Amino acid sequence: MFQFDQIQLKHIALHRVGNKHREESNFLSNTLLDPHEDVADALMRYFLRPFKKAAALYRFHHASDLQLNEVFSYARQIFEDPETLLEQSRHIVQHLFNQSNHPNIKTGELYVVYFSDLLLEDELVDAIGIFKSERKSAFLKVNEYLSSLQLSRLEGMDIDQFDKGCLIADTMEEDGYRLYTVDNNNYDAQYWPYQFLQVDFVEDKHFHTMKYLELCDDFARTYVAPQSDKREQLHFLAQTADYFQQNQEFQVEDFTQRFLPEEPARDAFRHLRADYGLDQVGEFPISAQALKQSKRLFKNKIQLDTNIQIQLDFQHPDLSERFLERGYDEERGMHYYKVYFNEEL
Repeated sequence: MFQFDQIQLKHIALHRVGNKHREESNFLSNTLLDPHEDVADALMRYFLRPFKKAAALYRFHHASDLQLNEVFSYARQIFEDPETLLEQSRHIVQHLFNQSNHPNIKTGELYVVYFSDLLLEDELVDAIGIFKSERKSAFLKVNEYLSSLQLSRLEGMDIDQFDKGCLIADTMEEDGYRLYTVDNNNYDAQYWPYQFLQVDFVEDKHFHTMKYLELCDDFARTYVAPQSDKREQLHFLAQTADYFQQNQEFQVEDFTQRFLPEEPARDAFRHLRADYGLDQVGEFPISAQALKQSKRLFKNKIQLDTNIQIQLDFQHPDLSERFLERGYDEERGMHYYKVYFNEEL
């Protein structure tokens, strides 16, 4: 995980990138930006705040040759010679412009920033940030005019968060560096991470935790529910969530023995693991941050066609078996759920 306690801002190149689809032009600065101290402090918060909650690590890649990844190549040249920041930033603008073919992509300012003293696993490294600001915020300015105060409406950059950004650490160059990427304006999910940056996940504990949680959700929908009912699907998900919360390490043999005692279920789970590319990943440390981010993945509601919902508590996975009973009413010709309780709260 990146840590920013000692990080320092060294150089900033600022340009404007247009939308190629709308035939808008770029604006390329001829000199580096030299902000005043108070502006530099605000920019540091603007650049770094969104990454403090980031957990998923990425790396540059290319289908045939990593050296053909444009942003990787420009970043490598900047790391080798920081004095080329302005020159390489112009190439980065042009590359981003070439990917800006979606009609909803907005013109925006592009910052290419050089940092020093980024802490990564007890090592201080240099880093490059690429940040795009698209949205403008309106604000009122108070002016003195003769004997009264007047208001004028202005528009400017919202310094609470950028729209898109990445932070590249100068480490593991041969494997595509290590970087975080953020997209706060997701009108085209492919545009920033896959067309412009061309990145994929680093297969670490965060990645494996997320993938196994996705796998379990998929297994619950495609195998557990068809074999039984919605209640059993949610019960399996509740057991899964409880297992990940109560353990520091995931072990697939332990997991399947606990929750998939029948061989057909284990076999189906084994095949789905292979589909997810996890057949060789049998154990790994569980990422608490990934688990926290994935809370929205598991749905804990039974939605009925009579417009009634039953919500289960994943914090207590045994309750659905103890207090929720499913049956079929022959007279009505309908399924039913019977809920046991002592009193209404």
